Amino acid sequence: MGDRVLTVDDLFDIPAFGGLVVVPGPLQKDWRGDLNHRVLLKRPDGSGIEADLAMQHVFQTPPPKELRWTCILRGVGKEDVPIGTEVWIAS
Repeated sequence: MGDRVLTVDDLFDIPAFGGLVVVPGPLQKDWRGDLNHRVLLKRPDGSGIEADLAMQHVFQTPPPKELRWTCILRGVGKEDVPIGTEVWIAS
């Protein structure tokens, strides 16, 4: 298993982003490396599914105190990702 990226506290279906935006994304200062990954979603009920994750910088005004990556899941629906789901890099 790879690295844990985040635990889903909330999610938004934003068509302009082409997928589900999950928060909180990792701090930009703490994440180095690729911004696109195949990930395993470990749901609170113990089940898991795979999805594609894209991380990107989104400009905000005013800027937040700590910059976080915007995390977008593709290939899954909102019903597939309950709050508390852990997002892990698939290896």
